[in-house]
Amino acid sequence: MSRKANPLSRLRARVLAIVAAIPEGRVTTYGAIARVLRATPRQVAFILAHFTPEQSATLPWFRVVAAGGVISTIKLGAVGRRQIAHLHAEGVEVTARHTIIDFHAVFWQPGRGRAV
Repeated sequence: MSRKANPLSRLRARVLAIVAAIPEGRVTTYGAIARVLRATPRQVAFILAHFTPEQSATLPWFRVVAAGGVISTIKLGAVGRRQIAHLHAEGVEVTARHTIIDFHAVFWQPGRGRAV
């Protein structure tokens, strides 16, 4: 008899799929992912905060930012600097106050044209 995945495992898999699909040079928000998955931004943030080292190395977690294109203040240590460096490497500019420049131009809406 097969066991069904628990709701958090299913949500985690769906978050991973969306993060993997974010195009290079684009960003999305915790809230945008949450809306598509009918979850909360906090649930999405929790899942991203608990990526394994392998997931962190292979998935573009750094393309997920807070509402309005803000690099989360909780990440302004080494992780925040690494996130900003990754974004810069892809051509995404960030202000000195940790906000994406031209956020609406680089924003990517998850779930458009595909099932999640």
